[in-house]
This record gives sequence, C-alpha cells and structure tokens, in this order.
Amino acid sequence: MFYRLRDASADHDVRGRQFRAAAGMIVLLLFVIMTSACGNNDNAKGTSTGSEAAGFPSGNGSSTSATQTIEHFFGKTEVPVHPQRVAVFGLEDLALSLGVPMVYGYDFDGYYLDDQLKALHIPLSGSADFKPNLEAVLSAQPDLIIVQKNAIDQSGYDELSKIAPTIAFGPEDWKSSIVAIGKATGSEDKAKAVIQSYDDKLKKAKDAIVSAAGPDKTILFMRPSEKDLQVFFPSFNHLIYDNLGLKPDTSIAAFQKASPDEWGINTSLEKLPSITADYVFAIYGGSISSAKDFAEASEASKEVEKLQVWKAMPAVKQNHVFKVSARHWMSSGPIAEGRVVDDVVAAVTGKK
Repeated sequence: MFYRLRDASADHDVRGRQFRAAAGMIVLLLFVIMTSACGNNDNAKGTSTGSEAAGFPSGNGSSTSATQTIEHFFGKTEVPVHPQRVAVFGLEDLALSLGVPMVYGYDFDGYYLDDQLKALHIPLSGSADFKPNLEAVLSAQPDLIIVQKNAIDQSGYDELSKIAPTIAFGPEDWKSSIVAIGKATGSEDKAKAVIQSYDDKLKKAKDAIVSAAGPDKTILFMRPSEKDLQVFFPSFNHLIYDNLGLKPDTSIAAFQKASPDEWGINTSLEKLPSITADYVFAIYGGSISSAKDFAEASEASKEVEKLQVWKAMPAVKQNHVFKVSARHWMSSGPIAEGRVVDDVVAAVTGKK
C-alpha cells in the first residue's frame, strides 16, 4: 500500500506548520499500521493451503509435522504420524473397522458397506467403476490416501501421490494389511483388537457348527448360471473350507485335477450331480454387482433349479443349498468375512 503526502509550503505561519506536522505524524502512523497489516495478510496468503480456504484443517490436519515410513505394495512412503483426513479407495472395510477419519470413500448402490459409508456423510465415489477419480480425491483435501493396489497401476499411484502421501495394499491378506494401516493411522491397538475379535468370532462359529452338524460335514462354494458352473477351490476361500469345521467336498479334488487355475474352475452344468457336499453355498452376480443385478441373477437361477442335474445334488434333496450375496462373499476384510461367517452359521445351525 502507498500514500502520497502533499508538500508543505515554507511561507505558512508557525501554527500552520505545527498543524501540518501533527497531521503528518498521524498520516505516517496510519501508513506504518496499514503497511504492517498488509504484510501480515500477504504472509498469511503465502502460508495458507487450499484446505484452509475451503474451511478444512491445513496440511495433514495434525498438531505435529512428524512423519513415519510405511512399507506397502508400491514401496515405502513417508506419511503423517496422525493423519486427520484420509481418502480411502477399495479398502473401506478395514478403514471402517479401525475408525479411520475418512473424508472420501469408494461406494455404489448395492455395495455391502453402503449404509455404513453413507452414515459418515462424506463424499463417496457413487460408482462401481474401480478406478479412483483424481478430481474427487483432490477435492476431499486428504492428508493421506489409502488405496487397494488392484485399483491402480504405477502411473495411477504416482498421480495419487501428487495429491497426498499414498499407501497401497492388496485384499488377499486383510490381517497384515490392517496392521500396516493401523500403524499408518495411529490405530495399531485397534488393529490388534479387530483381529482378536474376528478370531474369537471364528472360534465361536466353528464350535457352533461342529456342535450342530458334527465334525465330518462337507461344503462346496459355487456360482451357477444358465450357461455354466463355477466351482471355487479352498485356495480361493480358506475361510469356509478350512476355518469353520467343515470339509471340502470330495468332488473338489476331481475339479482341481481338471483345472489349470488355483482359484477354481469354469465347467459344465452337467457336472452338478458329481457335487455331493452336505452344504452348498451359491452366489449370484459379482462383488460389484448392484442390488438390481443381484436380483436379476438370482431370479435367473430359477431356470437352473428346474434342471434334473440340479435336483440330483444331495444338498438340494436335503434343502441345504443356500443363496448368498457375492457382494460380501467375494470381498475381503473383517466386516465382509464376518458376514460370511454369520451366513454359514445361520445355514448350518438354523440360528442367526
């Protein structure tokens, strides 16, 4: 800011000079005060962040600039010790379980976490498209981004890292991932508690299942359609085949010999009579199917159920075929797998 001072005339009387001198001092004082104020405002503008302008905490929102190194799928990243604004994409199950302060999440109509995420009143992707929207993530002003590795490649990771420190984990082993995320978000004790609670739930479920059905009952996990049949192997779902007191159906060994894949096999509906499992769990649709998609796939299954090859299965004759939602059966995390456990317990024991 600048003020122009008029020159004083030398032929004015003393009184006039005194008046002008006093006035000059006042103007000079005002100049100093206003210049100082402008300087402070300029400094404030120079140090403020976009998040402050939007009414959000600046920087990482924490009271300290301390960081820590977190190892993840794409390497090692320095992250704030106590992040306050965390954008999550694809690992919402773990974030919700830990109580992470989320400011953005992946969600869509029919997602198994839809109700819980909407209750947070945060921006959500609103689409099943499993690719982060960089603009939406940026708008959330995160100080940390947690993303599922299958949603991005190296270039996608690099782009997210320009917004905020980014760490990526896979869905395969949620226990190791939740420990790392717990460390990154200052929730290590909570991560341990979540794992312990899940393990306790698993033990209780196994005891209930064995008590109700006995120690030798068999199980099979599949996805039938009008055209073919998918059978999932124990390597794809250790939970139901190995951890609940039920054994893989004997038919699985033959399917494994015929399959080049570890996850399972695509085969013909004509193979249905070879399935002799005591309990069969059938999913319809996929993990990112909408509620409408699931309803349509489930309705179409009625045509399969009219076939003689379907009716030949022992589980059908015993009314032990259970339709379950792929939206959590094909997902990973303590919430998703907790619901799978609940489904199996309810089916075998008849108790919810």
